[in-house]
Amino acid sequence: MKEKFQSFSPFQQAISLIIVGAVAFIMISIVVSILMTVIYPEMPIDNLSIQLKSFPVQYMFVNFLPFQLGFLLTPGIVYTYLSKDSEQLLLKPQFKTVIWSFLLFVCAFFMLPFFSEINISITQYLGVYEDLVAAKVLADEQLTGLVGESGSMSFYSALLLIGVITGIAEEFAFRKFLFNHMLISSKKLSLSLLSSALIFALLHFNYIQIIPLFVFGLALSLMYYVSGSIIPGIIMHAANNMINVYWLSTDSFPSWMNEMEIQMVIPATVLLIGLLIYLKKELRI
Repeated sequence: MKEKFQSFSPFQQAISLIIVGAVAFIMISIVVSILMTVIYPEMPIDNLSIQLKSFPVQYMFVNFLPFQLGFLLTPGIVYTYLSKDSEQLLLKPQFKTVIWSFLLFVCAFFMLPFFSEINISITQYLGVYEDLVAAKVLADEQLTGLVGESGSMSFYSALLLIGVITGIAEEFAFRKFLFNHMLISSKKLSLSLLSSALIFALLHFNYIQIIPLFVFGLALSLMYYVSGSIIPGIIMHAANNMINVYWLSTDSFPSWMNEMEIQMVIPATVLLIGLLIYLKKELRI
């Protein structure tokens, strides 16, 4: 099977893995839906509004889990198994590069409000800001209802599904598979970083935050490349998701996440510049 996969062109390899992910998604969806129907016969299958209100945990398992495990995680795992050169172009794992990758993520995290302001200005200029905000508010209200109060069963389910599992699945899909495949195929680090981050941002369908999502994806791809391991990215991605679930559940988003504060942005920018200079040769960008 490995030899057959290696005989495909890079495009054919990508398409075949996307098909594998789609099939896995359908199969897992069927299995999970049947299980939920058997275990919770009182849950209406055809009424999403009642599911959202009265069966939030079950709704998350039926609608979130198959996509994460099937469409995202499965292609990443299969690619890792089939691609003999899956990590040959990454930097060799070292203590200094692993620490570098964590510091990079911290910089990007504290700079997100700055990029959000840029995103807002662009959408206002294009005249789509109000519509995007309305869509974001509606999505946040739905997610808040699903997550529930801190300490509830739905809260812990959200931590597991939206936090941990999503962090693992997206790192395998967008970094282990997508970024890696682009890097091996093109041998161009900058192109691979920018392309994988752009696809990551676009597929979240949250265009009021597309620039912060792009930066987030860029930072995670750099973490993977520099550390030589998917684990640092998984840790920080999952931690970020879990923190956001907690903030959403308790309605306690810190002020610096909603409004850009100079005392947060300037130190993060200075540190980021220092990190890039430190590994300038290795990055080749």
